[in-house]
Amino acid sequence: MAAINFPNGNSYAGKLYAEYLTPAILAPTGLVNRGLVTPVETMKSVETLRGVSRVIDLQTPSAMFNAQSGNIDLSEKQLTLVAYEVMDQIDAELLRTTWESEQQRPGSFEDYKLTPELYSFLLDKIYVPRMGIANEALYILGKAGVNTTQVATASFSGTYTGLLPEMVADAAVSKRSLPAGAKSAITAIVTGAAGSATVAVASAANIIVGDRVTLIGTDGNQTIGGVTIAGQTVTVISISANVLTIEEAVVGTTAATEGQAFFINQNNVLSVLTSVYMSIPQKVKKQVSNTGNGRTKIHISDRIADAYRVANGLISGQGGSFTREGYFDQNDLIPYLDIDLVAMPYWADNQLAVWNPGNVFLGFDLLSDEVFARVLYLGDVTGDDVYRVKNRMKSDITYKYAAEVFLYRPQ
Repeated sequence: MAAINFPNGNSYAGKLYAEYLTPAILAPTGLVNRGLVTPVETMKSVETLRGVSRVIDLQTPSAMFNAQSGNIDLSEKQLTLVAYEVMDQIDAELLRTTWESEQQRPGSFEDYKLTPELYSFLLDKIYVPRMGIANEALYILGKAGVNTTQVATASFSGTYTGLLPEMVADAAVSKRSLPAGAKSAITAIVTGAAGSATVAVASAANIIVGDRVTLIGTDGNQTIGGVTIAGQTVTVISISANVLTIEEAVVGTTAATEGQAFFINQNNVLSVLTSVYMSIPQKVKKQVSNTGNGRTKIHISDRIADAYRVANGLISGQGGSFTREGYFDQNDLIPYLDIDLVAMPYWADNQLAVWNPGNVFLGFDLLSDEVFARVLYLGDVTGDDVYRVKNRMKSDITYKYAAEVFLYRPQ
């Protein structure tokens, strides 16, 4: 259990700014609140998702009843909740040596108490939103993906695959590559420190600074962060001709001379979405369920959503405009023909997924568990002058019919 001790660089130098600040984070948007999944509430352990189907046969007329062969097809898939908790401890005694002491009440025992302002800030701006972020990242990216949010980690012992990793591992899910306009052949990757390593491509005409570029099928032995460079996504910080300088450090003695660099930005997002839209089977595209607005959706990263907004804004006439409200609200469904685009704050780079909300299920006990924190001051109970913050959550997420889920990615 981690302990937070104060101060963390606080001093009496300068004039006090009376508000607390925290690093920028992407707020969770709520898979249930936006109608992106079907909630299965008040679960304690395991819930079975049952399916039934039957193909009927149009037979030759007969005076005698002639039953078609076979029987109804029954199938099951289980949601198995995984429990995990937040347990943190705060020791506020050293606040008396900081600016915050001006807001503490008289009396030496009050040295152990958080000020009302800091107590509220920690609860409302630190713990509650970060619990929401951690849960949303867990649902989508799985246990390993929580660490990429930079606001939480996941050390619990249970296995939690997450929706996107389950799709990747499931052979029954249709996995399709991005179209040709979303990639450029790699000709060389040059090892270097952060900000100096480079990726040379056949054409950088449609790549822009800031692009997140996924490297696939590379040879050589280069790594980023100790992990093979193949399959990793890098950030472009400058471009010279067809050479991309990237933010990440690249290590390795045998340089890659082949592979593909995949990217999605405003220059190709419309062609990418067209390719995805036209490849969705009609029965899935037109499916209507009882969850949310019931329509099938294309789930995309915030960056792809931004590229779509920019691309629409750059279109002259034909409805293109930087003022179309539907393109800009981060929490709204973004209009795209007869289905919706959904911007997902915690999502894999250069990947799109298609599903109907009636086919993806999120199990939990109470939805409020996601952001409920119990805070106890132990000074009046055990004599330990610390605060303890605890949250408990149980959840699992999965889809019922893999054949109705589609994943578009670099491959």
